Amino acid sequence: MKANEKYLIRFLDSSDTNFVIPVYQRNYDWKKEQCKQLYDDLVNMIKYKYKSHFFGTIVSIYNDSGRNREYLIIDGQQRITTISILLLAIVNIIKENRLKANGIIKEKLTNQYLINQYCEDDDRKLKLKPIKNDRQAFEKSYRKSR
Repeated sequence: MKANEKYLIRFLDSSDTNFVIPVYQRNYDWKKEQCKQLYDDLVNMIKYKYKSHFFGTIVSIYNDSGRNREYLIIDGQQRITTISILLLAIVNIIKENRLKANGIIKEKLTNQYLINQYCEDDDRKLKLKPIKNDRQAFEKSYRKSR
């Protein structure tokens, strides 16, 4: 197994890529406490101008499916899902004009980190593919942001 250090945001920024949570993984179950810790870490990075921060390990297996690039998330699925939910929440807040930002930021967040912009296959459009029980809620939240 080969380990690589990579910035989380660059990992999510991969175009034409899906991050699949395999069916054998647990449902999304982070509580407020875990989400707040991740959020506080992000805020502190900005506040104190940290160049990097260790957010934990993400273990993925590249699956060459022939269409989009696909990574099966073996470890770190709660973290990736939480970051995706946070990005989606920011997009929704911008859409509802509760955060002053231009439309370009909303589109950039959506097109770089949440969707495969040029993918025509609806099943592969969203980058994150949670397990079935979580997927419906995530897809519904995404549709709300459009």
